[in-house]
Amino acid sequence: MIIFKAFSHYKDLVLHKAYADFRAEAERTYLGVAWWVLEPLVDMGIYYLIFGYFMKRNDPEFVPFLLVGLVIWRYFSTSVQRASNSILVNVNVVRQVSFRKIIFPLIAILTCSMEFVFSLILLFTFLFFWGYDVTIHYVAFPVLLLMLTLIVLGLALPLAALVPFIPDLHKLLNYIIRITFYMSAILYKVSDLPETAQYWLQFNPMVGVIASFRDVLMYARWPAWNDLALVSLLSFEMALFGILLIARFDPLFAKRITR
Repeated sequence: MIIFKAFSHYKDLVLHKAYADFRAEAERTYLGVAWWVLEPLVDMGIYYLIFGYFMKRNDPEFVPFLLVGLVIWRYFSTSVQRASNSILVNVNVVRQVSFRKIIFPLIAILTCSMEFVFSLILLFTFLFFWGYDVTIHYVAFPVLLLMLTLIVLGLALPLAALVPFIPDLHKLLNYIIRITFYMSAILYKVSDLPETAQYWLQFNPMVGVIASFRDVLMYARWPAWNDLALVSLLSFEMALFGILLIARFDPLFAKRITR
């Protein structure tokens, strides 16, 4: 498969560039990597203040419920946004050097994954001190991470192929991501919604993914594997479509990018 051949051939380049971007991101501000821990905490504080305090949601599990959703969503949204724009923002390199352009979204996703590690450390530490125990269901956690990454690839790769030719797609994506945030059951439980809303939300794959992480980390139960398998299959097909698009457009990026 193209993605594995590209990663294998350019493995050192992908790893080195991802680490370099990771270091650059960390050194860009005074607090550096601390921001990857602080941002989900700040977001959690804001949403807790609004929904937990002002709206008086008396649920003792609301804080960890909120943090799990925010941490998973942040990795998803950041990875998709960066990877989808990765070929366009590297236009100067694309024009000067000849290699498979699929490495750019791979670098972006790998960089986000490095940052994600710090958020996971925060999440596990928080859950431990909140009183949640490690259970046998934690063995499903790596599988869920793989499925989440597959969803990211399924969305980001086709967009990475198209954004260089239609830059407005990335701006539109930012609005779609913002809207989808409120439709992914991060701030509320799906079961609390009217049946009509529950019906429509089932078509958002992130609802099931975030619920699965909560099942494993908070409620000591197995995810809904059948639903996740369907989402993974569709994501795999979309990722494959994105790989084929990037390969098809590979010779055209340097000529057609107008930026």
